[in-house]
Amino acid sequence: LIMGLTPSDNRTENLNNFKKYSDQFEYQHQNLYNLLFERNQHLIKSKKVAVASANLKKVFESTFKLSSKIGFHEMSLRDLSKDTGLSMGGLYSCLTKKEDIALMVLDIVELVSEKNNQAALKQIDELQSLETAIRSYLYSSTILQPWFFFLYFETRSLSPEDQIKSKNIELNTIATLEKIIQSGVDKGIFDVNSPYFVSSTILIVLQDWYLKPWKNKEKNIDLEQYSIHLFRMTKKLLRI
Repeated sequence: LIMGLTPSDNRTENLNNFKKYSDQFEYQHQNLYNLLFERNQHLIKSKKVAVASANLKKVFESTFKLSSKIGFHEMSLRDLSKDTGLSMGGLYSCLTKKEDIALMVLDIVELVSEKNNQAALKQIDELQSLETAIRSYLYSSTILQPWFFFLYFETRSLSPEDQIKSKNIELNTIATLEKIIQSGVDKGIFDVNSPYFVSSTILIVLQDWYLKPWKNKEKNIDLEQYSIHLFRMTKKLLRI
């Protein structure tokens, strides 16, 4: 995803980092809804990918808008039908029930998060691995902000089994960061008493970016400034 990047305060280089990531990021635009169709055939009755994908796009855009106003729990399929302009039949062609929406969001966020973790672990050294982990998370959660935001607050709408899967996304990200940091400690690169605590702290700050964007907007802190400040903070926590 992000190969061979080195920390830099150069604004042009950092802006190019996001553009490079975004250009290669396959889980967006129509590709995202085509992927949803492919991965959720057990939930989708329609067999026409173009029609189903177009309907899914309307469903998710409306869901994110309505759930932010009235909450997903309160949102009904009739609300969704009215907002999307789709008939109830059109909705049922791509959903069996409202909870399918949360399942599909879980699927995408889980998929993207695992890709990010694997990209971080493939880097040539621990510092590059951490920067890749941080940037990949920030960039993907910026592109898919409504998806990450929705899953964070609506995990409770999932079955107990799927709630565990949702929570494991966070735990796997922490475990990836912890593995990288522990490797750096073992090599004498980092000086950390608790790799787990540092990893958890990094994730909290990463999540704050997409959960409360208004805070950074008020301070005129954009994505690249946030990534720079977070990486600086990380290096201080690692005592390097």
